Amino acid sequence: MKKIISFVVLIAFAVQPAFPCTIFSLYPDGQHWVGRTFDWAYGHGYVYTNKRNVTKISVRLLPTDVLSTWTSKYGSVTFNQFGREFPTGGMNEAGLMIDALELLSSVYIPADTRPSFNELQFIQYVLDNFSSVEEMNENLQGVRLAPVGSRLHYFTCDAKKCLTIEWIGGVMVTHLSENLPISSLANNTYDQHLAYAKDFVTFGGNKPVVQDSRESLDRFVRATYNGKFINEYDDKIQRLFAILDDVGSVNNRWQLIYNQDERTITFRTKSQFDKQRKIELNAFDFDCHSTVKYFDIDSEIQGSINDDFMDFDPAANYALIKKSVDMQKLPAQLADRLAVYPNETKCN
Repeated sequence: MKKIISFVVLIAFAVQPAFPCTIFSLYPDGQHWVGRTFDWAYGHGYVYTNKRNVTKISVRLLPTDVLSTWTSKYGSVTFNQFGREFPTGGMNEAGLMIDALELLSSVYIPADTRPSFNELQFIQYVLDNFSSVEEMNENLQGVRLAPVGSRLHYFTCDAKKCLTIEWIGGVMVTHLSENLPISSLANNTYDQHLAYAKDFVTFGGNKPVVQDSRESLDRFVRATYNGKFINEYDDKIQRLFAILDDVGSVNNRWQLIYNQDERTITFRTKSQFDKQRKIELNAFDFDCHSTVKYFDIDSEIQGSINDDFMDFDPAANYALIKKSVDMQKLPAQLADRLAVYPNETKCN
């Protein structure tokens, strides 16, 4: 049955339409911030707290998956559409954030003996285990990404540096420090973005920045260019939201702003666009003996929302997963497998 499910998942994901996302980092007032758009067919989801000192075994979704066991070192807050433990992005209590963006040209490493992770659990694995992008980069060669259909690349930052992670021609390619002169990403490879940007003003060339274009390369240039002037604005949050508006598409479902120095996430959604929400990671109890919490991203609550998180509800988690699985026409068995996974983790 697992082999059948895996095959169907691959086919189902393959027919999903492409959607543009943009992410960029910048340093208003000397702090490190990251802004991203989440452009997708639907915008429902939960924000979850994830605890430290929890032992986990990676979930098997493909016949070639090689399982791995780890114990989380850091608590985190994540944005999830496929249920607890399978996020699209988030930040941990050490200030490390990671988000996935679509890269249709991705070609992944063939199956081998290294531990493997699907494209969403990989994000949780990173947040559980690493506090810096340098530490993360040093350990990535020891694991393998085994997507069940999505073609992605990743943008991750700690409070000082950023890292891009891509799979090009079956090889993992990362850019860090001096190899990452522009800390932004859209839906081309990082090298393609960099080569395109050099012809524009403030990047070494003379071409004016292309306004209104939703093409990946133009969004990369425009987001980075606009971010250069962030300190000219008193209200940094509203200016960041304005930049995210500028590069978002009609399917821009979420806008997320990470402040890694203060350990905060500010966000708004298309369904509640007039409501701005703020999460303070330092105010959460990430001890695994405390209750996992969640927040419905479509809630009408606004402002500081830490106290509005609810206790983990397995039924609500299953309903969220089933909604995503049904909307993408994935096999019903996948929802059952993902929903039961939190029961397989163990607090130490």
